[in-house]
Amino acid sequence: MHLYNAWLPPPVAEQTRKEGEAFAEVVKTAKESYKQDDPESVYATLKWISVLDLFIKARSELRIEDVKDLVEFGLDLFRLSENKLNIQVRWGNLLVRILNKFRKKLDLEVQWRPFYDTLVHTHFTRNTGPEGWRLKQRHFETVTSLVRSSRRFFPSGSGFEIWTEFRSVLENPWHNSVFEGSGFVRLFLPTNVENKDFFSYDWIRSCLDHWDSIPNSQFWSSQWTSLTARVIKNYSNLDWEVFLPNFFNRYLNMFEVPVANGSGSNPFSVDVPRNTRFLFSNRTVTPSKAIAKSVVYLLSPGGSTLHHFEKLVNLLEQYYHPSNGGRWTYSLERFLFYLVTTFQKRLQLEQQRKDKGELSARFLRQVDRTSFVNIILRLIDRGQYSKNEHLSETVAAATSILSYIEPSLVLPFLASRFHMASETMTATHQLKSAVMSVAFSARSLFLMALSTSSMKSDADDHDGSFVDLLSISLSNALLGMDANDPPKTLATLQLIGSLFSNMAILEDNADGVFCMPEFHFSEWLDEFFCRLFSLLQHLEPSSVVNEGLHSPATSGTFLVEDGPYYFCMLEILMGRLSESLYKQALKKISKFVTMNILPGAIAEVGLLCCASVHPNPKEAVTHLVKPMLESAILSFKGTPVTGFGGRGTSEASRVSKEKLMLSPALENAIEYQLKVLSIGISYAGPALLHYKDELKEAIACAFNSPSWKVNGAGDHVLRSLLGSLVLYYPIDQYKCLLHHSAAPALEEWISTKDFANDKRLMAPGWHVPCQEEIQFANELLSLHFDSALVELSRICKSKIHSDSGDEKEHLKVTLLRIDSSLQGVLSCLPDFRPSCKEGMVEEQGHIPFLIAGATGACVGSAELREKAADVIHSACLYLLEKKSDDSILLLLLIRIMDSLVNYGSSEYDEWVNHRQAWKLESPGIVEPPVNYIVSSHSKGKRRSRWALIDKAYMHSTWRASQSSYHIFRMMGNLSPSDHVLLLMDDLLNLSLHSYETVRVIAGKSLLKMMKRWPFTISKCVLTLSENLRSPSSPEYAVLGSCAVLATQTVLKCLTGYKGTFFFSDWNSFKLSSRVIKSSESNQ
Repeated sequence: MHLYNAWLPPPVAEQTRKEGEAFAEVVKTAKESYKQDDPESVYATLKWISVLDLFIKARSELRIEDVKDLVEFGLDLFRLSENKLNIQVRWGNLLVRILNKFRKKLDLEVQWRPFYDTLVHTHFTRNTGPEGWRLKQRHFETVTSLVRSSRRFFPSGSGFEIWTEFRSVLENPWHNSVFEGSGFVRLFLPTNVENKDFFSYDWIRSCLDHWDSIPNSQFWSSQWTSLTARVIKNYSNLDWEVFLPNFFNRYLNMFEVPVANGSGSNPFSVDVPRNTRFLFSNRTVTPSKAIAKSVVYLLSPGGSTLHHFEKLVNLLEQYYHPSNGGRWTYSLERFLFYLVTTFQKRLQLEQQRKDKGELSARFLRQVDRTSFVNIILRLIDRGQYSKNEHLSETVAAATSILSYIEPSLVLPFLASRFHMASETMTATHQLKSAVMSVAFSARSLFLMALSTSSMKSDADDHDGSFVDLLSISLSNALLGMDANDPPKTLATLQLIGSLFSNMAILEDNADGVFCMPEFHFSEWLDEFFCRLFSLLQHLEPSSVVNEGLHSPATSGTFLVEDGPYYFCMLEILMGRLSESLYKQALKKISKFVTMNILPGAIAEVGLLCCASVHPNPKEAVTHLVKPMLESAILSFKGTPVTGFGGRGTSEASRVSKEKLMLSPALENAIEYQLKVLSIGISYAGPALLHYKDELKEAIACAFNSPSWKVNGAGDHVLRSLLGSLVLYYPIDQYKCLLHHSAAPALEEWISTKDFANDKRLMAPGWHVPCQEEIQFANELLSLHFDSALVELSRICKSKIHSDSGDEKEHLKVTLLRIDSSLQGVLSCLPDFRPSCKEGMVEEQGHIPFLIAGATGACVGSAELREKAADVIHSACLYLLEKKSDDSILLLLLIRIMDSLVNYGSSEYDEWVNHRQAWKLESPGIVEPPVNYIVSSHSKGKRRSRWALIDKAYMHSTWRASQSSYHIFRMMGNLSPSDHVLLLMDDLLNLSLHSYETVRVIAGKSLLKMMKRWPFTISKCVLTLSENLRSPSSPEYAVLGSCAVLATQTVLKCLTGYKGTFFFSDWNSFKLSSRVIKSSESNQ
């Protein structure tokens, strides 16, 4: 079982064991949907692709026999779907993902000729098919990706057949077809074990002769470089020494760097046919990856590759210098990146073979590693302080990887450059780069200084200096926290987070076990918070804070907008502190939060509170949440109330027309207190049960306030409170459970590929709601969801307000309470019960199981969701009739509809947003698979336990969004309930509203609904096309119709059904098209 699945919340993890059987059943059903006597039945298989892909993304345990069965069926469908490009694209993409994931386990034999025939027929002959160039481009990319994934399964003899097929085309360098031939050879020629007999000295010589035939074409050279790189990697038994001068001359020629006053480009380059250049394009002009792969795999003990490589570096290193940047910098940056990562990968593969008892004269020795790293350090030295951000980050990442391979060379180099940059006060970008390099290499520095089994050769004299370096960098980090220098501040936060991710616990060195014996951590902690509080007090939002509908809790400063480092660092710091230091920190934080009101740093202060509460909710709630809660309630004393918040009676019968208001200062103070509170209680869970009455009072006061900003703050508190009570989330995420065997003061990091089921001690604890929490959540739903529905129904059906302004405010607050409740419980409120041909589905057991997933404990009931749908439908009719010009009310209504209808979409949005943060994952929290410092190697990258828990948490969130999403598209007897169809009609009407904002938001919600229920598309398309057809349709209705009809969701469905299902009246469709064209020309 994959680690992410083993670490799911216990109620969910247990259910994942049924996914293998569910996958086998789906494969069987998909195969049965295709009828061999009906070629058009291939379209019936399309709906199963997303369902099958679900199991791959879920990392389910699947039987390899079922996977092989699916691959063979998919390849047959791909071959039989000639001229059906959409079918081939969809099935091809699925096959690529499966072949890549299971490539080492599958036993297959795939023929190359059908792929070639498909490419020639579709892209290299005149084809008058109806497909546009976008689909053809996607088709070509899919087929070529499928070929690359299938090459390892080409049978013996394929290499000879492919070379024979294209060799004659390559003979004439003056004919344009030679470029096509080179592209096909590069694409198809396999380098698997079955075809190793094809590659020989004569073939290499012939290959180089062809390469020489066109010396001044970058395209031509790229094809041969990529091909030879694969051969070099997979066939180390060949004697490459005689060819090295030729190879390195060509590699140097391909780096288009300027000489003297030259431009760096070949002045007499050969023109490549446009179609060929487009189809066989390279992402970069210089194939840096292929060259780097060739260099690394040409290395051999006693060989001359290092000599030739050093000569190449002698010529290129000057272009890494900050003063010699240009358009060539990107290819040089990629070259350095792939040199280091490919070198690490080769060492990893060799180590795995050594572990199996293999011996080979090709395995690199330590002297070879040292020589190679020495050469790379020259490039790193030149590029370390580059003003090109990508190059400086690549240099830091490369330094980190190499520090595990040759620490005795890299770490002293790193230390000297850090000290040099620290002394240079004028060039702040140098200090940022140096800090980033230390952050990325923190673990190797710790291991080298503290491990008992590390290499003690030349590094003996440096061990103490490495500890000093870490101490100095941690102390200097405090000086780097500057509100006026965001890049340096973020690099500093990254450094602190990286250092603390390694330490098992943060405490003063009472027993001599601490990582840095001379370091006084309690003093550092006091100074850190003084600097942090000063930073927060001087922050200014980088963008205007939205004070309209649903203003976010974020304040828009660089600490939260420019990366996850701020919150991540705080979570690690607070989670690793010893008990005494945690209490020390908590007191300082509590004093700061209660004594200051910082409207410009709401999110930053809130995240500080959240990070404080997460590791110890009981302690933190008492010292942090309770004072904030009391302060907020106290602020409401004596303020006017509207009675709209669910407590007391509405002041609809007020005689006085005086508008109730709060002073701006009080309004800002209450908003700040409530929003900080809402973020702080996100992971408090059962610790909040002691303050139920206070929380209910604060929420009710917020909704009863005459200030819309305070109402919005109450919305944040309610949704955060509900989520804290009912959702699954990790606890003790940042606590160290496993100490490093070679350095007990450090945490042992984990690889997902080395995970075994018997390592249960490392599994995270989860917040699984207790009965009291569920009862409290149901009570909140009764107060602010059920009662708000009753109130909304009363407002719409009875004229309870004589003043339209009061009615509007009452509607706003009531809708806000409903929306807040739905956003808080997410999919914990059961979904609508679908209808089927036999009637309503009463029990979940009648719905087939696909994958396990749940976002939390179940609260409320399906009947409550259905009641909400009925009330919201009535409210929509009322608002469209009486208040169709009030966009705030309509947008609130659409958000509620979206939450009701699109079950699980909020979890999916959260997963998508969080996934973007993973792209910024620091190399400082990643340990490469090869580690020569402690001679500890693994099958994959190692990460800190907290980082893997974070990924498992988001995997759980994704599963919750998908667990029931695809069920209804695969069961023909299931259809949406009548409540869903009512809300769909409302969204359809709102997507044609006169206000553009309303149209856009309603359209997005409608599209999400159509994706889940594909057969609702027909009704929507027919309704919308009528607006295009009717000359009397208003412009906004036509614009709204076009916006929905032009989306990929609708177009894919049309192409999936060959365009005949919806537009049976072809004349109507042509008339609609003419209306669109005429409206464009009139503009």
